[in-house]
Amino acid sequence: MIHRFLRVLLLAAPAAATAEFTFDFDIARYERPAYEFSGYLQGTVEHLRLDRDSALYALNFPDRDPGSFERYRGLGELSALYRHEDSTLRARIQAEAVDDIFGTSSDLNVHELYVSTPAGERTSLEIGKRSLRWGTGYAWSPIGFLERPRDPTDPELSREGFFLGSVEYVRSFPQGQLRTVSFTPVILPVTADVNGDFGERETVNVAARLYLLYRDTDIHVTARSDGSRPGALGIGFSRNPVPHMEIHGELAWYDGRTRALISDGGLETDDTRPVDLLLGMRYLTRGETTWIVEYYRNGAGYSRDEMRRFFDLASASRDDPALRPRAIAARREGYGAPQAMRDYLFLRVRKSEPWDALYWSLGVNAIVNLHDGSASTIPEVMYTGFRNTELRGRLAVLSGGRDTEFGERLNDWRLELRARYFF
Repeated sequence: MIHRFLRVLLLAAPAAATAEFTFDFDIARYERPAYEFSGYLQGTVEHLRLDRDSALYALNFPDRDPGSFERYRGLGELSALYRHEDSTLRARIQAEAVDDIFGTSSDLNVHELYVSTPAGERTSLEIGKRSLRWGTGYAWSPIGFLERPRDPTDPELSREGFFLGSVEYVRSFPQGQLRTVSFTPVILPVTADVNGDFGERETVNVAARLYLLYRDTDIHVTARSDGSRPGALGIGFSRNPVPHMEIHGELAWYDGRTRALISDGGLETDDTRPVDLLLGMRYLTRGETTWIVEYYRNGAGYSRDEMRRFFDLASASRDDPALRPRAIAARREGYGAPQAMRDYLFLRVRKSEPWDALYWSLGVNAIVNLHDGSASTIPEVMYTGFRNTELRGRLAVLSGGRDTEFGERLNDWRLELRARYFF
């Protein structure tokens, strides 16, 4: 009797389940939404301890003598996306307000606003304001001819793009050593109102990138015609020789660059045809520690003697105010640029969850000037234990003697506390 009852129960169970449960599949839940929004709000507090004996201190504070100051920064970034059939409109807007010893300022800027649409089975079009990333480097990218410079102290910060139009053709091959080919020609106009900071000459600039995936190696060939900026040709590569390791490099030739040089009579120009070089490596250890090392050769950089002339001029402006306009002009024309000299080494080390501490990470960034031995070292700690929130603390320490790049900077060290909320 019991066996018969169990048999009836087993046979009846599927029928009962079918009667009580109706399978409901709503395909709309899995369709991509037409609109998407994301972004973050960020607040930063900085305390800067100044170096009163440095050349840039004399240039920045001719009439004051502060020992330190605070900087308060509020920033918000909104990214939006709208899809219509096969076309996509993307936008990224950033608003920022800064208050420090130099004054208060605010800015609202459209970093990106462009439309992308397919133009065939293997071709797509993009037009609008776009931030390109053509190189393989992390802290620097010599062959990124249409990019704004990265900040090596924080290379992952978003950057503003340029107004441009591009066509991309992509073809993949299922067999053979050549697996992927893509070609991207770009036009970038410069007028008084459009892309005015790309260069002084008003013209339509033409550039292109050829990308190959050949024998598991990413190869980038980039070129820029002579226009608002000098013509340039570059080649870059990226490859994983062993698991968890990536090596990359870039080489860029420039048809001409104009440098400002300090002379006895003021500022003079020097025309050069430099070559820039980048070699780098990324490695992830079994313990989840990421190492990034890069060597950068700035072919148009200043020698140590050329930089010493600028430091002497800036320091002399403390006692002779008539020299200050000349020193400010020299800084603006090139001497004050980040990594203005010739040879640099970049190191980034980051450890996730050290000692099994959940949500914590530790890291350090370092930039070393290989010519004068000065350096910028930035240890950092990050916590992500709160929902959608990232907390970061950094201490940027500059080291170097007199007449060295980092030793003559405005501050000795800078403490930064940052909170970022994502939505």
